[in-house]
Amino acid sequence: MKKLITTLVVGTLLLSSSFAQLSQMSFGVRGSLGVSDMTIADETKKGLGNELNAIMIDAGFPYSSSDVDNKPIVGGGFAFWGNYSFEKIPALGLQAELGFLFNNGTELTAETKSGTAKIEIKDKATYTTMELPFLVTYTVNKGGFFEFIPQAGFYLSFPIGKIKQDLDMTFKNNGNTLASKSESSKDKIDNACIFGTAFGADFAFNFNKTSALLLNARYMIDLGELKSDGDIGTRKVFLMSAGYRYTFR
Repeated sequence: MKKLITTLVVGTLLLSSSFAQLSQMSFGVRGSLGVSDMTIADETKKGLGNELNAIMIDAGFPYSSSDVDNKPIVGGGFAFWGNYSFEKIPALGLQAELGFLFNNGTELTAETKSGTAKIEIKDKATYTTMELPFLVTYTVNKGGFFEFIPQAGFYLSFPIGKIKQDLDMTFKNNGNTLASKSESSKDKIDNACIFGTAFGADFAFNFNKTSALLLNARYMIDLGELKSDGDIGTRKVFLMSAGYRYTFR
């Protein structure tokens, strides 16, 4: 028991000593706008193409070709963060954040042609996440009117709720729409958490010693696939943000 108490005391002192070297704290909030996309597996795209070809065959058009692709969609969010810089290396900092991103996902498009007949599909998948980034920052021209702050690190992404799918399907022949269908569904996300890496930079404009306007550019890459009744894809997000920073000097 004495050894345990001694270990806890020593550990607490060492931790306190480490944080005592953090000379400056800053906090901020920002809003973001960006684009989200997903790397969809070739097997998934091929499977959708085969399904559309089967529909064409059932409709009496036996020879068909499919083109399946996906494209980014617009999203955004907001975040709160705190940054701690070191006394001996003031330019170096550690930053932790709590943020939320909306409209993560992608839009899957598919087109199958057979002579004059064509099937068009748009399947938009979106979901919301809570983000917990942990970043290392380095401030160039610290304390000046303009600061350039490269940052890099990792994050934990927690999907919130379900993934929403909005499907639009159209069947045309000779340029005329013969049938169309639209439907929406919500599916359970199997991932509790996805690990990822992020890098980017802040551009700070100091109004005075404590207040600053921040502009931020960041790229985020999930290192695991989103799963919902099987693998869906790997998310990539590019964000442009604007916010406010308050510094305790």
